[in-house]
Amino acid sequence: MFIKCFLLLSAINFLSAGRVPQPEERIIGGEDIEIEEAPWQVSIHRRGNHICGGSIYSKDIIITAAHCRFTREGKQLGAEEFQVRAGTSWSNSYGTLIQVAAIKSHDKFSKKTYANDIAVMRLSKPLVFSSKVQSIRLAEKNPSPETPAKTSGWGAVRVTDYHGIPLPESPEHLKGVELLVQNCQNYLFTTEDNVCVESDGKSNCNGDSGGPLVVDQQLVGVASFTLGQLCDGFVAFAGVPAFRNWILNAIESL
Repeated sequence: MFIKCFLLLSAINFLSAGRVPQPEERIIGGEDIEIEEAPWQVSIHRRGNHICGGSIYSKDIIITAAHCRFTREGKQLGAEEFQVRAGTSWSNSYGTLIQVAAIKSHDKFSKKTYANDIAVMRLSKPLVFSSKVQSIRLAEKNPSPETPAKTSGWGAVRVTDYHGIPLPESPEHLKGVELLVQNCQNYLFTTEDNVCVESDGKSNCNGDSGGPLVVDQQLVGVASFTLGQLCDGFVAFAGVPAFRNWILNAIESL
C-alpha cells in the first residue's frame, strides 16, 4: 500500500484492520493480556468495528497513526467517523465508547511511504481514569538496539495464505508481546523518524496500526507498517521522541 514504486507498493503493508491485503496480523506470537497491563491502550472504531489501536495521552487525547484516518482508496476521514473504546480487554464490548470530536494528522504524512505516520484525536468527553484507564508519558529519547519493548493490540494473530490471498484471523481479546528494538538502518523504506522492532516468531499485524510501543512505561512508538504479506518480519513504528514536539503542538491546536 505504500512506497515509491510498484514493487514498494507490493512489499509494504499497513497494520490497519480492514485493509486488504495486509501483512501484519494481530499480535503474532503474543499472549492474552488484561487491560490493566496496558491501561493506556484503546480501540479505535469506525462503523462499529475495530480498525486501529491508540494510546491515551490525557483524559481527552488519544495518539494514533495518521493512516488510520484514511480509507483504502486514500480518502481522508473526519472526526465524526470515529469512536474510541477504552477500559476493556475486548475490542468490541465493555469499557467506555466515546465519540471523537477532532482529529489532526501530520500535514506531511505520506500515503505512499508512511512517513510522518502520526495523529492525535480529541474526545468529545473526558475519560474517567481507573485501574483500566490510564495515560502514558511520551518518551523523550529512542531506546537503544536490543532493548526489550512491549506492544499490544487487537490485530491479527495469524495470516493464512489462501491461493495467494492473505487472510488475517483477528481476535477480540487484547494481546501483548515483547519485541526487541533494532537499528532501522538495517531495513528497507524506514526513516530516521522510525523505531524498529523484530523478534523471531513475534510481530504486529493487521489491526495493530496506531497501537503503542512501550519501554519503561513510556510511549516510544506508534505502530505504522511492516513488509511482506504474512506479518513475519520487522515492524516500523513512528518514533514518539522524533514527533514529540509535533504531538504537543497538535494537541494545543485541537
